[in-house]
Amino acid sequence: MTSPWVMCPEEFVKLVTVEVSRMNDQEKFVFRCGIRRAFKMKTPKIGDTVTVELFTGHEIQGVVKAVYDSVSGKKFQVSSGDISVKVEEGQIILK
Repeated sequence: MTSPWVMCPEEFVKLVTVEVSRMNDQEKFVFRCGIRRAFKMKTPKIGDTVTVELFTGHEIQGVVKAVYDSVSGKKFQVSSGDISVKVEEGQIILK
C-alpha cells in the first residue's frame, strides 16, 4: 500500500490543474510568476513567440516587440496581426 502523500506525476498535474482553475485572475498571475522564479524559467525577449492570456480570458499568440522595466516588474508589448497589447509577465504563457 502506498502512502497517501505519494502521487504519480499525472495525479499531481491533475490536482494542480483543478486548483488553478479555481483561482481568480490575480491568484493565477501570482502563481505563474512564482513558477517562473521557482524553476528559473527564461523571461521572453524581443522576437520570441508567446501566448498571452488576456484579462477577458481569451488567449492570443503573438511576437514580443518590446520589453519595458517598470516598478511593478517587466511589461511586454506583444503583437499579433493588427492587435498590439502591453501585458505583465504573469499573463504570458510559455509553451
